[in-house]
Amino acid sequence: MGRTGTIFVAICMAIIALSSAIVLIFQFGRPFGEAVSLSLALMCTMILIHLLIGRARDRGAVSVAVDRLEDRMADLDEDVGNLEGRLTGMEHTMPRRTRAEIDPLFAEVEVLGTLVKQMAEAMSDLETRVEDQQALAPPPRAPNLPHYPQARPAVQAHEAGIPPSYAPAPPSPPPYNPVHAEPRVPPQLHPMPQHEPEHPPVDHMNWQAPAPQAPAPQVPAPQSPETHGHGDMAEWDRRYGVHGERPREEDTMVPAPRPEPAFDFGDEVTSQADFQAKDVETVQPPRPQPNMAMRELITSALNANRVELHLQPIVTLPQRQVKYYEAFTRLRDAEGNAIAATAFLPEAVLSGQIARIDNLLLFRAVQVIRRLTSRNRNAVLFCNISLVSLVDETFFPGFLEFVKSNRDFADVLVFEFSQGDVAEMGAMELESLNALYEVGFRFSIDRINDMKMDFNSLAGRGFKYGKLHADYLIGRREAKHGHIHPSDFGDLLHRYGMELITDHVETESQVLELLDYDVKLAQGNLFSPPRPVRAEVLQGAPAPRKSAAG
Repeated sequence: MGRTGTIFVAICMAIIALSSAIVLIFQFGRPFGEAVSLSLALMCTMILIHLLIGRARDRGAVSVAVDRLEDRMADLDEDVGNLEGRLTGMEHTMPRRTRAEIDPLFAEVEVLGTLVKQMAEAMSDLETRVEDQQALAPPPRAPNLPHYPQARPAVQAHEAGIPPSYAPAPPSPPPYNPVHAEPRVPPQLHPMPQHEPEHPPVDHMNWQAPAPQAPAPQVPAPQSPETHGHGDMAEWDRRYGVHGERPREEDTMVPAPRPEPAFDFGDEVTSQADFQAKDVETVQPPRPQPNMAMRELITSALNANRVELHLQPIVTLPQRQVKYYEAFTRLRDAEGNAIAATAFLPEAVLSGQIARIDNLLLFRAVQVIRRLTSRNRNAVLFCNISLVSLVDETFFPGFLEFVKSNRDFADVLVFEFSQGDVAEMGAMELESLNALYEVGFRFSIDRINDMKMDFNSLAGRGFKYGKLHADYLIGRREAKHGHIHPSDFGDLLHRYGMELITDHVETESQVLELLDYDVKLAQGNLFSPPRPVRAEVLQGAPAPRKSAAG
């Protein structure tokens, strides 16, 4: 805009100078050279005046700008001075304020430490007292020792005039045989033959022996110092619940006992244990009944190719970038409704069709792997395989030959088994697993709820990944972890060369807690639910384009 104005002023000056020259020539009759000289001088004068006016205007604008800058600098100096004052005040006041706030915390921590120390000392004293009480406690009573109401031998001996130490021992009660209801007759424990009445049938739960008849009095022998020993033994008998005094063999003239005891508690306990074992063996869990409708639905879905492959990503934390994928099989009925895996998998295993489903899953997984590796060489796909498929004679040999001829899939395909299936693997299953491991495949263990499993041996068999429910890891569910805290489970797997994948992540709060436990891989509907694979991917060719005319 300023350049255009300058050009316009110069044109006007030229017009004015030319006009003045024309006026001098034609009006005043001045010569041409003189008129041109005067017009040029006039033009130079106007240019000089214009330059002086422009210079003055520019100088005024510069001076105004300089004044504004000076004012701004003054404001900045004032603000800097205020900031310096505040910083100086903070340098002097912050240490004192921080110390004033931290000192009470230190005092509380010291008090807590003292309380914890006192509590530890009190617990130590309590444990010492408990140990002392256990050491001083009397021996436990004999288990399953029945009580037999009978007359006290000491009273009978006193009435007969016999010292208590020479009183004969009462006869032992008959043994109880759980198979036969008739009891055995106890042996005679005194020299005089006596006929004892027959015992009624024994009730094992409320059995009591009849009171024995008082034996005939015998002439006591001279008392010896050994009697004190028998008195001590009688004290121990009373402590353990055995009624009656222990007599001396030479005084009571009791014959040698039979090899088989009169009342064998061991036989009774053994018989009861045998009966309980027989009951346990007899009561077996009912076998699942076949669901013919579901079996028919599975067969029709397989025959009509109404089987879909769904993929769910496994992401890294905290970036949430897709790292791996897991493949799931879904069936649909004739109306197109999806059938849950929990509904058809038990019946598929029971009917023997699970191998056919796994065969279809692996075939389509190979197609998906080829598509994924063409875009991303680091793609890995997890495939769930049933335990039955490892020993299926029609499926596994052909599949093993296929993977041996295509060893490139060993790096991008991971076979996944549940912890229950891994625990039930026998020799044939482990042999099939070892055959896949020798080809180069790696495995994953899913649905872990027992952290006491020998994961070191699993790592030696080719297991590289372990999946744990997020609620088990953050403590919302109880798991069989033994001495292993769930938060240390990832470090345990890492020690054996395995990676932990936390699945069933549904909320953001779970993600925050998992980040506190330094979890690297996660899976769940929060990141993405299982989504079906497009048909053109499974067919191995792009979808046909629609023609313009159509």
